[in-house]
Amino acid sequence: MTALTRNPINPNPLQPNKFLLTFSRAPNVQYFCQQVSVPGISLSEIPQNTPFVDVYIPGEKAIYDLLNVTFIIDEEIKGWKEIHDWIRAMTFPEKYEEYQRLPSLNKTISNTNTRFPQFSDASLTILSSSNVPKYRFKFYNVFPTSISTFIMNTQDTPDNILTADVTFRYTYYDIETIA
Repeated sequence: MTALTRNPINPNPLQPNKFLLTFSRAPNVQYFCQQVSVPGISLSEIPQNTPFVDVYIPGEKAIYDLLNVTFIIDEEIKGWKEIHDWIRAMTFPEKYEEYQRLPSLNKTISNTNTRFPQFSDASLTILSSSNVPKYRFKFYNVFPTSISTFIMNTQDTPDNILTADVTFRYTYYDIETIA
């Protein structure tokens, strides 16, 4: 192996601000998105007992980390309310009719899941240093599990921007190469 064959084809590092998050159900969260964590994946392991030392073999289930998103709260709190209403409709705290609102909370027709309206699909597109889409993480059966509080404070200046954190669960994700 020579020094020429060890060099990478693309020496550019991945830039942390080159991404686009897309939700069919939460367009305001998508627009005001500031941060998203690309979830990791791990593998369960199974111990195989021996008289000397336990030997571990690969398990059969993938364990996906949570999808965490931070977004700016706009002055009409639309993004925060999208997630709040989604969680509330899934849990129907006052009456069962609240669950019937779930399909109407979906903002796009193409991803409306009438059989399981609590879910939405989402995608995270990673861009190159020249803003060309390179990879897309497609998340399936996404639903929110929590949204953070936000604090109104008279001692803050208007320059302080309020943000909220939302945590999502999903079934799995695929990674597709775009370019």
